[in-house]
Amino acid sequence: MDRIRRVRNALAGMPVDRPPVSFWYHFPQGQQHGSATVAAHLAYSRDAGIDFLKIMNEHPYETNVDIHTPSDWRRVRPAPLSALFYQQQLDEVKRIVGGLQGEALAIVTIFGPFASGNHASGNQVTEHLKADPEAVSHGLGAIADSLAEFGLACVEAGAAGIYYSAQGGEEDRFTEAEFVQYIKPHDLNVLGKLMARGEFHLLHVCRDRVRLWMFADYPSHAVNWAATKHNPNLAEGRMLFKRTVVGGMDDRGVIAYGTEAEIRAAVRALIEDVGTEGFMIGADCTIPTGTPVGNVRAAVEAAAR
Repeated sequence: MDRIRRVRNALAGMPVDRPPVSFWYHFPQGQQHGSATVAAHLAYSRDAGIDFLKIMNEHPYETNVDIHTPSDWRRVRPAPLSALFYQQQLDEVKRIVGGLQGEALAIVTIFGPFASGNHASGNQVTEHLKADPEAVSHGLGAIADSLAEFGLACVEAGAAGIYYSAQGGEEDRFTEAEFVQYIKPHDLNVLGKLMARGEFHLLHVCRDRVRLWMFADYPSHAVNWAATKHNPNLAEGRMLFKRTVVGGMDDRGVIAYGTEAEIRAAVRALIEDVGTEGFMIGADCTIPTGTPVGNVRAAVEAAAR
């Protein structure tokens, strides 16, 4: 079974010869933009043997105004697709997808409105939202409209879908009411539009101690979260989301720092526990930069045994 068929079957809950495997990390400085990042992505996909490639996003969202106070969010307008940070990433996406030559699917990283707003404001979203939620919500809504347009452009450029990083759901960040009223609608705006195109949109619920159940109605083809002792495990998450799950390995655990023998044992134990259908092996989140490619290849090889 080739890599694309394996992933498509996993997304559909159909039989696979083995669970698809993929891990990702931020490439080092000097390999994050332009031709260097295209080459780095393609070399990693080839050398690690992963079943799908997550294209990293090293182009932070930029707003049309500088944000210093809560009221500044009212002046935020959607960034146009012609914005340089979008055009640079779209160029990379096209070249990476072309370089894969139809041998594997690629999904493009998009940070949701909350995270993108933090990138643009120096991590002020939480503080500003507490002070003036309506103003911040206006700005996040503008960002959401822009992100949806960009995501659809990525699919048009050849990506199979989007890796959507949903943030803001930690128990200690917002109240449930704040999240439901001011964060969730903007995520749903983006995801709802994305689901009209693309075959592989992967929802990533970021952070530990999240109210995972609040994301259960977020549309996607598959879902990934940190299955730590403070979050639901894979079985619980599968029951909650009722779709293909991705993950199972600690991003700061054996995949990053273990021996190849330890990695193989961990992968085999994971398959024994979770099964092979409707499941892809990955990490809770991004693994460390500099993780040996041999570690990832060991995980791929172990899944095949």
